Amino acid sequence: MNVSHTIDAKNNGVITVEIAQADFADKVEKALTDYRKRASVPGFRPGMAPMAMIRKQYESSVRVDEVNKMLQDGLYNYLESEKLEILGQPLPMPSQVDFAAESFQVQFEIGVAPQFDLEISEKVKLPYVEIEPTKAVIDEEVENIRNRYGKMSEVDAVGAEDILFGSFQMVDKKGQAVEGNEAKEGRVGIKSISDKKVAKAAQAMKVGETLELNASKHFADTFKLEDVLGLTEIEQAASTGLFVLTLKTIYHLEPAEVNQELFDKLFGEGAVSSEAEMRSKIEEDLKGLYQRDSDTHFFNTVTDHLMKTKMNMPEAFMKKWITQQGEKAPSMEEVEEQWPNTEKAMRWQLIEGKLVREHHLHVHKEELVAHAVEMVKSRMAQFGQAMDDQQAEQLAMSVLQNREQSEQLSEQLLQDKMMAFFKGAFSLKTSKSNYADFLKLANSNK
Repeated sequence: MNVSHTIDAKNNGVITVEIAQADFADKVEKALTDYRKRASVPGFRPGMAPMAMIRKQYESSVRVDEVNKMLQDGLYNYLESEKLEILGQPLPMPSQVDFAAESFQVQFEIGVAPQFDLEISEKVKLPYVEIEPTKAVIDEEVENIRNRYGKMSEVDAVGAEDILFGSFQMVDKKGQAVEGNEAKEGRVGIKSISDKKVAKAAQAMKVGETLELNASKHFADTFKLEDVLGLTEIEQAASTGLFVLTLKTIYHLEPAEVNQELFDKLFGEGAVSSEAEMRSKIEEDLKGLYQRDSDTHFFNTVTDHLMKTKMNMPEAFMKKWITQQGEKAPSMEEVEEQWPNTEKAMRWQLIEGKLVREHHLHVHKEELVAHAVEMVKSRMAQFGQAMDDQQAEQLAMSVLQNREQSEQLSEQLLQDKMMAFFKGAFSLKTSKSNYADFLKLANSNK
């Protein structure tokens, strides 16, 4: 058996396999002999049927089976020996093959992974944004904490800091209740109403009175009335965005005092003893949260840089290969329509694979288990439950038995490894920003 290949400039290739009868004749003969021993032929005792009869009945199918086995092994060995990294799987090329001929050839189309170099060097400077909490953001967080630990009481009149609780009925543009939509109970704070006219009307309300609200126009951007009311995705999709609030109760929130009692509730007894220390702790926590956003933005910046790498994808082969995958394979028109996204995903997969191989970023089992253990401990700590290493490892192993969760954690760990590598491999052009400006920057790059 002789195997050879050709590859064009765009990495679309053809493997040609030349086979002679002598390459598999012995295997065919052995298989026919085994068939004869097992065959049950009318008029003959088991194993005594004439070989000519066995050959006539089975030889063609046996020959095809043996050739297919040779092709499978031969292709695999050839790809290994030639170090050909292919994309997808070889596709047999249509041809009329006479398997009984003295010699014949079978051809396969292949797509070869392109060779490319990544521009990774300290000479490459990429922007990294450090987000700093502003005084206004820390003030807001202090206020949120005071409200979270504050005392709620019912009052008779609405104040600027109060909360309205009642039923919200979805209505149409004429103010009529939308058929099939029951009223939902919920609460809104006066401070969440951004429309001054509506806020003034809300403060004048008495228990039992109603107020028309427009979910998209009357509230602050960060306040989503549909979410507050617990509407499902289907209900939100069908929502008119118009609601009539019938006021049932007025709540007044008295924020918690900034004192030692609050400090102990937040950080543990005696850990913090002044407002300045509390604000410093809040700033530190915010910086930790912000760093994740900074890192994600930097990762995307590196990705954009690496995705500019030139590579000749075997486009013709891959499109054809995709149309032959699965019971409901897409048409060529559908493949063409999705190709920009498909090609982008393939390019990144190749880049990621090269990074892992050349810079030893593989995720090892013991690393994955340790990562899962830390995740379990962290999540349980959020619920105030401390776990020792043995308990955490048992729970982590049960999590990793779920294939989807295991792959997700493995991908997270790989991302962390890549992030650490990127920070050391490139020069960072660091700038500072507040969170609001950072969001504008991040959204402008999408």
